[in-house]
Amino acid sequence: MNASAERVPSTALRFSSPSSLYSPSPRQVPSRCVIAAPDSSDPDFGRGDAPAGLAPEEALGWIAVQRRLAFVPERIRDRLEAGEKPASILRCPPPLPPGLAAARSPAPAQDVLTLVRIGARVLPFGHADYPARLAALSDAPSVLLVRGELRALSGAAVAIVGARAATRSARTQARRFARALAARGITIVSGLARGIDAEAHRGALEAGGRSVGVLACGLDRIYPPEHRALADELAVDGAVVSEVPLGTSPRRELFPLRNRIISGLCRGVIVVEARRRSGSLITVRHALDQGRDVFVVPGPSEGPFAEGSNRLLREGAIAVTGPEDVLEDLGVREAFGEAGAFEGAKGEKSTRAGGKSAGLDPLAMRLLEALDGGPCSREQLLAAVDAAPGAMAASLLDLELSGRIREERDGRIHRV
Repeated sequence: MNASAERVPSTALRFSSPSSLYSPSPRQVPSRCVIAAPDSSDPDFGRGDAPAGLAPEEALGWIAVQRRLAFVPERIRDRLEAGEKPASILRCPPPLPPGLAAARSPAPAQDVLTLVRIGARVLPFGHADYPARLAALSDAPSVLLVRGELRALSGAAVAIVGARAATRSARTQARRFARALAARGITIVSGLARGIDAEAHRGALEAGGRSVGVLACGLDRIYPPEHRALADELAVDGAVVSEVPLGTSPRRELFPLRNRIISGLCRGVIVVEARRRSGSLITVRHALDQGRDVFVVPGPSEGPFAEGSNRLLREGAIAVTGPEDVLEDLGVREAFGEAGAFEGAKGEKSTRAGGKSAGLDPLAMRLLEALDGGPCSREQLLAAVDAAPGAMAASLLDLELSGRIREERDGRIHRV
């Protein structure tokens, strides 16, 4: 399929400039979408009235890119990093892989209305709130649709995955691990599927922690449908995320794509019971490719239920029998909520307030200096340090993991 065949029909979208993709009538997009930038100090930030904190033209442009090119993120990443705008990408899009047809009737204005209705946002690659771990991947999604708290995507996180038809013992283990890790401030990420995924999400919620569900369908089509209420709970303090266009039904080929996001958001992946051909093993493959740690809860050697996960142990995965094993291996301090820190990669303690600043790059130093005057939102920091949003997000993540800063629930960042 050549590029010209994939171009958006001129009757579908009207271009006025590279940054102004679509010209909807006033009735097509609600006026409450019109804000120039999000205010992360607002307690309702991340779940409110606007589709991303983007102006309507920009939101519409990114939605159009998503509708046409959701399945070829690695082919447009370089163009996005070079500052290319949605309109330019759509004029000359990369070809889609076989079997993944583009949407024939793009409806970005209708998508904005749907996003407003469900309280979701557009989070494009390069935005200040785009998760730094995910941005570092060569196949990072060009656009995420997020319902819930954007900041839930950028904290310390661990994925818990496993069988859909899990045994009672495995379900109990998944919930136990999630509850304990979430109680220490770690976000639990999973796929909102039946079985281990659902137990992991519920365990995090029971601890009053955050959990992120990543979908293999449109954000407006929760699958399985009986997990709609669970998705609503996740969106209160965590998030529900999808890279595929609204209205997309779950399809077999979308689950491996979803799994790379699950592992990409996290420091490590915990496998709780996986059969020999379990889809969880796809998540593990992505995790290994991304340089993430892989942990496995050992299962019984008899029977097929843990055949896949036990094989991972033989191949070198890290065996864990309790949440403390994960915390120790990742270098998370016992008092995570107070220390707010991962230890360094070699086990050295994090630098606290008043400690040395050796090893910090110039951007990290500027961020810490800006925070010396008091807590700041991400937008205030971006203005203060005059850096690229992606670079700042990555630097903030490093500072948080080293214990030098802490982000509160109101979105403000403090120096520790």
